[in-house]
Amino acid sequence: MDSTTEVTKADPPSDEKPATETSEAEAPMRTLVAIGDLHGDYYRLVRLMRESDLLLPGTYAWNPQQNQVDLILIGDYVDWRNEPLEGPDDEWPRGSRKILELLYALHRELEQLRLTVPGFKSNLYTILGNHDEMMLEAHQIFSFLEVERLDEFLTNMGHSIQVKHAIQALGLGPGQVERVLKFLNWYVQGGQATIQGYEGLAKWKEEMDGEMGAFLRQYLRLGVVVNNRLFAHTVPDYREFWRPIEEIVALPESGYRRAKEAFLWSRKVWGFDYCTGSRTAPFSSEEIDEMLLGMAVEGLVVGHTPLPHDGKPVIAHGGRVINIDLHAYPGSEALIQTYQPTENASSAPLRDVSLGR
Repeated sequence: MDSTTEVTKADPPSDEKPATETSEAEAPMRTLVAIGDLHGDYYRLVRLMRESDLLLPGTYAWNPQQNQVDLILIGDYVDWRNEPLEGPDDEWPRGSRKILELLYALHRELEQLRLTVPGFKSNLYTILGNHDEMMLEAHQIFSFLEVERLDEFLTNMGHSIQVKHAIQALGLGPGQVERVLKFLNWYVQGGQATIQGYEGLAKWKEEMDGEMGAFLRQYLRLGVVVNNRLFAHTVPDYREFWRPIEEIVALPESGYRRAKEAFLWSRKVWGFDYCTGSRTAPFSSEEIDEMLLGMAVEGLVVGHTPLPHDGKPVIAHGGRVINIDLHAYPGSEALIQTYQPTENASSAPLRDVSLGR
């Protein structure tokens, strides 16, 4: 790793203040738990939540006593690609599905707790990852292909028929062919495992057509600011998007589409070209300063790009940038901090990810 990234592997700097008496006007201390890319590692997600006492013992329900928590998941919930997982080997096919189902259940449960339990202010923030976006885009193939025909096409692909000939046999127009290629791009990068977890295309389509798909399209967000740090799947390579997240989600459709791609795929912060995967000059400390100033935050927490690590979040640029992509490392840790909330220290803008396509 280039020395300009100043990568270290150490415990994250604590934001916890010395114990003092809390004034009546001072908000209670909060706990931040951030979990990196999962790629179907359901048991890792459950383990990390249990270690933070976020689930009631013996259940998958939120612990109501944990009422001042920000749980942030950094994206890429789906698409196992044969990496090591926690949990039983025979459970891997359903990992992506079980993660999405747990997130949906917790989202609804926390909404109810905030409405009914006095003083309950815990939040679940689900960040959009590039694999989650690929899955949602892949689902659009059903606008012109029936499940049975797509299943037959994929079976033929499995018999090593040339891609070009197999697509030609579908008799599609140019725009539809592009959708098929996007579907295949997702399918070969872990999408096949996600579909298998739903026991086939028909059930996966049904879920994406229904409440689960609606939840994902509405509540997976590009970024959230908590304790003056931006949490996003990655950070843009391009200066034009070094702006507060509220401004990004308010962009016109064409600008938002480009910004979303940058927030899902960029890797230059770690010294990689995201189109080719080749090494490039990583951002300098001065560029990190410029980015943070433009985004109006004090730090960045991202995933998307695996780096050498010891199971703990990777700290770079003097603690201003933290990488929590620790998937494929059983026993890895979450980023956990406590902080005193202040005015304007947090923001969670939403934008339907189906927009800008």
